Amino acid sequence: MNTQLHIFTNGKYDENKLDDIYLINQDNVPAVGSLESIDKLRELVSISSYHSVLLLDKNVIGFSICFREGTSYWSENYKYFTQGLKSFLYIDRIAIDHNYRRKGLGSSLYKDIFSNAKLENLRVTAEVNTKPVNEISLNFHNHMGFEQIGERKFKHHDVAYLIK
Repeated sequence: MNTQLHIFTNGKYDENKLDDIYLINQDNVPAVGSLESIDKLRELVSISSYHSVLLLDKNVIGFSICFREGTSYWSENYKYFTQGLKSFLYIDRIAIDHNYRRKGLGSSLYKDIFSNAKLENLRVTAEVNTKPVNEISLNFHNHMGFEQIGERKFKHHDVAYLIK
């Protein structure tokens, strides 16, 4: 597969790609959190510290959105890491179009995130659903070198907190 990984940071992204990113996000629920609108996605991207878009022949087939410490992000999962870490890069969401899953593209996005975090000597954090269990994601994160450092039970789901 001939893919091009394009990285856009600090709000420098193609506004025309938001519809595609939103559809991929919603197609990946509950593995990633649902977004109420494209405007909410636009807000996430605008406050993110790092985000990437995976393109194949100019078509969006995946994306990531990440946050550094000190961001005005409202997520309870993000807030978990702010309580115990002085500096980090939190992976809020990574999603791949269902037609392109299980082809190593998620690994490519993660490796790019790791490279970016290494530039500033940052630990990379994430969470994965444990109820309902997302076994594929748990195994993937384990393979990528993440370790569990906590967990939390919410009303409708539970998560494991991970760090690398």
